[in-house]
Amino acid sequence: MSCEQIQAFLNERRGILKSYTVDGQTAAQIICDNAARFGINPRLLLVMMQKEMALLTNPAPSTGALDWAMGCGPGWNSTKGFAVNVECGARTLRRNFDRPGLGQETIDGVTPVNRATLALYRYTRHVNGNRDFWTIWTGYFPQSIAGSAPLEIYVDSRDVELSPPMRDEPTCRSGWAVGSKGRNGHHLATLNVAIPGESNNKVIWRPYLPFEGAYRVFVFIPDRAAIPWPCGPTTARLDTIHARYAIKHRDGMTSYAINQAPIHGGWVELGSYYFAAGSEGYVVLDDVTGEPSSTRWVSIDDMKFVWLHP
Repeated sequence: MSCEQIQAFLNERRGILKSYTVDGQTAAQIICDNAARFGINPRLLLVMMQKEMALLTNPAPSTGALDWAMGCGPGWNSTKGFAVNVECGARTLRRNFDRPGLGQETIDGVTPVNRATLALYRYTRHVNGNRDFWTIWTGYFPQSIAGSAPLEIYVDSRDVELSPPMRDEPTCRSGWAVGSKGRNGHHLATLNVAIPGESNNKVIWRPYLPFEGAYRVFVFIPDRAAIPWPCGPTTARLDTIHARYAIKHRDGMTSYAINQAPIHGGWVELGSYYFAAGSEGYVVLDDVTGEPSSTRWVSIDDMKFVWLHP
């Protein structure tokens, strides 16, 4: 929400905040500034004010309700006053979100499984208060609640990083064959080798991930027809039974093997991993399978990253 959208939201509510000011600064501007300063969705601050002091619906709240709008340090002189308390609440929520401990804290019988929920339970340390928060949020912002389609990031087989790069000439394309039976009418394949010392080819899927967090990773195995192989004789007819994918994520590198042979045009999950935002994470596949060299294909198609939670 922009500052103008926050003001418009308050204008539609019965509460005092639509016209409330502190030293000439509107409540909307105070909320907007603190949301930007601490990198917090302003909706979070608005809902927290309603949960704590009903400021979105009460046209005549008490002085105390305004002084401790976010319920941050109630009764403390250092956090007293609307602007100061909004800053206190935003700073505390940000700190709660950034502090480690996910999966290690149980609060009022709940062990939060994502950082946003953990931040809320650190702020309000009982189930009923967090249930109230959820009820208020879903009432004001129903389009944003969980259950909508998850974010999916794709890396097309045309956009992968190949080593060595594919040549343009139609004779031998540096050990790569191109087919048209992939998910989007395109896929690649290379011949396997038995041991790392014979390895020639590898491919990297490198997504741009807009959010830090946990993602499920899927690879598409194409239903491919026979591919003309311009790089010499081969007896390969089937895909490898031991394609070795390596997933580079925030916490290191994880290997995952797939039997490609029985799969004909389908997604296979490689697991769930925590990635930083940006392009630091990737998946790599080489031609080493352990089977006798040049007896199996290693097929390459699209990769999918499905965002789960922060």
